[in-house]
Amino acid sequence: MTETRRVASEVGTKLLFENDRVRVWDLCLKPGESTGLHRHEFDYFYVVIGGGALQGKNADGSNKPIEDFSDGEVRFRKIDGDDIHEAVNIGDQPWRNIVVELKEPQA
Repeated sequence: MTETRRVASEVGTKLLFENDRVRVWDLCLKPGESTGLHRHEFDYFYVVIGGGALQGKNADGSNKPIEDFSDGEVRFRKIDGDDIHEAVNIGDQPWRNIVVELKEPQA
């Protein structure tokens, strides 16, 4: 029997701000903690606070390459359709970043 896991629409731990153009999240993970499966529907960028290492996992549970991050690093992700994945803090320190989703204009 296949396990069905919930896919969250929340891409961070705490919503800090939202308007019709952007949504800003704070994402904090303890060592070993996962974001859980979540869905990105909008292009986004994130600013790393403090650095660390993450292990991404695809929706099917397969691992993505381990990524190391530096304090202040900014990464941009373009989303075509949607992207379902999770990230695990594989470092020995808390992980934190600020995620900014770029919402598409309303029709």
